[in-house]
Formats: sequence, C-alpha cells, structure tokens
Amino acid sequence: MSKNSLPWAGLSGPIYTPRELKPRKPYVIYGCWAMVILLLVGGIFTRFKIALIFAALYGLTLLSKKDAAVTERGLEIFYQMKITTNYNFWPWEEINAIVVEDRNHPELIALHIGRGSASKRFFFTRKDTQEILVLAREKNPGIPVRQLTDKPRPGGFSRKGI
Repeated sequence: MSKNSLPWAGLSGPIYTPRELKPRKPYVIYGCWAMVILLLVGGIFTRFKIALIFAALYGLTLLSKKDAAVTERGLEIFYQMKITTNYNFWPWEEINAIVVEDRNHPELIALHIGRGSASKRFFFTRKDTQEILVLAREKNPGIPVRQLTDKPRPGGFSRKGI
C-alpha cells in the first residue's frame, strides 16, 4: 500500500511508525508459500477438500499487510488484505494505559497501549518513545504510564483465598 493512501497520510502533526523487532527472513516466506502449495495439492489429490480452504486462508494471510502509527489523533492501525481492509482507530481519550517495556535492545523499546481490556504492543525507537509519551500526556493527562518493572497496585489479585 502506498504511504499516500493510508488514513493518516494527510495529517500535518507528528506520525510515529513502529519498527519490526524481527522481520521475517526470506526462507521463512518461501517455506510458507511452499506450505500453501502443499495444502493446495493435498486438497486436490486427496479426499480432504478442506485443505483447499486452509490454503486459500493461509495465502490471504501471507498477502495481508498491517500498517500502524501513533499520531496526534491516537493509535491508528490499518490492515489491508486482497479482499478487504480494516481500520482500527483508538483516540487518546479512549486509551487507558501505556506500559513501557525496555528489553535491553540497543535501539527499540516496546510500548503496550491499552484500550478497555485490549492491548497492542509496538516497538519504537528510544527517541520516538519519549516523544510519544510526551504527546500522550499532552492529549490525555489522565493516561497512566507505567514501566514494566513497576510493582502491581496494592489490593490487586491474591491467591490466599484459593
């Protein structure tokens, strides 16, 4: 998908796009396509015709693309498949938690962004992470920002009654 057709392409403010921690290696992609072919052949030449459905779904999954960005409006995720698209938008007012996880990677920090009972994890550069946290505090000062090493709240879950 071109960068101009993304929902946040026309914004004038900052746009922070996450990085991949471990991109797929080429041999993994070739292996996945070999599995699609194997499922197709198995569906055609055996009595297990459901393998054709799995081959089609697996092929669509391999062709799908996910773009995400943190903008001045909030968290925006755009999924594009060959048959449909899906746009998820989490405005800053609905985001109820941000958890910062430093995995001792030289460049990247994981941000867990929560909305209701759902959470999404993205990896950003250290500089982008600091700017995102400043933007989050500007847009919604009530968002709790925690480090993953923080201790849980007192009065939380307990196993004493079990």
